[in-house]
Amino acid sequence: MLQSIPHVAVCIALVLTAACASKTPLQAEGLASAGKQYTTTLKKVNSFALDHTLEFTADLLPNLPRDNTTLLTQTQAMQQRAELLQTTSNYLDTQALYFAELSALAKGDTGTGTTRALRKLVEALNKAPDVGGIPRVSKEAVAGLAGHVASWKHSAQVREELIRSAEPVAHALLLNQLIVDEQIQWITQREELARQVEYREKVLKPFVEDKKLGETWKNAWMKHIKQVPTIELLEQAKAASIDMQQAWVNVLRGEGSFEHLQGVFDQLNSNIQAANKREPNTHDPK
Repeated sequence: MLQSIPHVAVCIALVLTAACASKTPLQAEGLASAGKQYTTTLKKVNSFALDHTLEFTADLLPNLPRDNTTLLTQTQAMQQRAELLQTTSNYLDTQALYFAELSALAKGDTGTGTTRALRKLVEALNKAPDVGGIPRVSKEAVAGLAGHVASWKHSAQVREELIRSAEPVAHALLLNQLIVDEQIQWITQREELARQVEYREKVLKPFVEDKKLGETWKNAWMKHIKQVPTIELLEQAKAASIDMQQAWVNVLRGEGSFEHLQGVFDQLNSNIQAANKREPNTHDPK
């Protein structure tokens, strides 16, 4: 989505008007509020992903070769995973700081907190979580879009901040999406391994050993045939992350309504709570 921003900039240059002027601080404030909610939600998703990974790895271990090598390998893999997700959590804290300072600026606080927060965000981007399997993301050319902000007749501080923030914030939001992508890939792979082990132990072995095949075996066989469900909650988080990227572009355009976006985060938080309680998700993900 962000790759298309330079093309979008050309189109919106034709429709920007002075009407944007009075709206921009309010739009920046709306974005900042949504951004704080967004980073809080992604931290919860991050925690859920780690808990989920640990749980099905613990369930998997008794069915793997019971030796020191197996335990050591799996333990080290989980420790590395936990360390990576902690780094990601710290990275999200840095983004939350930026959105908090942007909110203060939009409300009239003309201190230098936002500039310092942006500097911290840029520093964090330079040492962002190096997620396995994800190449370092090149910064996208959103400066052209941000340039249109300079023609708006609104708070000079907000204008300057949006111009300064355009590229690093866009990069951070894109990297968040890629981190969620990697979490989906990781958990899908681990669940596939668990599924293979479950088939071997509960379906194949009883069958070839000519054991009595009762209701337990039938249910295990039927379960294996059914399509493996996707990691729905993480997919919802990915969609919410893409929505947040669009919200950032909209603010640079001089547009922005955040009711829908905040509703997305509210729903995602609700789904996380339900998943943690092992309750069935009855919500419409849309």
